[in-house]
Amino acid sequence: MAEGKDQSGCVYVCLNVSPHFLLSQELYAIYVSPYIQATNLPCVLVEAHAVWGENRLNAILKIKQLIEEKTDYFEIGITMQLTLIWKNLILNGFQPEYVQTEMVKCERMKQMLSWIHLHYDRKIMLDDIARARQLSRSECCRYFKRILKTTPLHYVMDYRIEKSLVLLQEAESNVTEDAYQVGFNSTSYFIEKFRKSMNMTPLAYKKDKMNDELK
Repeated sequence: MAEGKDQSGCVYVCLNVSPHFLLSQELYAIYVSPYIQATNLPCVLVEAHAVWGENRLNAILKIKQLIEEKTDYFEIGITMQLTLIWKNLILNGFQPEYVQTEMVKCERMKQMLSWIHLHYDRKIMLDDIARARQLSRSECCRYFKRILKTTPLHYVMDYRIEKSLVLLQEAESNVTEDAYQVGFNSTSYFIEKFRKSMNMTPLAYKKDKMNDELK
């Protein structure tokens, strides 16, 4: 989540990019893999007053513009800007570090998330998630709390709602079918959780998206 401070007028831009999209296979092992495996790179603070930071922010805003305008070959432009962002990370002198215990924890977390992403549309219990990586219930909860700042079942709930957003944008879909398709066994419960997460009902979200397409 992100919150504006004192009506500063800031803009929140979220870009989810697969690491394999950054560089070609020949360059991936040299310039991408060492960084995404590093245990000292949970995030990067981008400071606008630094040249590299300004360059990175400009690239992010350029990507936002390309996505919104969708001019000819805009995907190629996005690829170029992503490469520039990654190059700035390397040129800034960041040195990857690898702590074995942290790497093991990250791998366990990834495996549990992968299991959820494959089974979110079914009934999921805490034991199921813990069993996916042969952890105890308490260990599983500690992993989620430490790394994702949430509980395993809350993550499942949020992921289901995220997946429902795509379904709700389909013209022929309906709320009840969408709820069951993403793993909810009650339409009313789905509506309750959706409203809490999105500050609107699923039907209102669907109508809003349909209206956007008609504009």
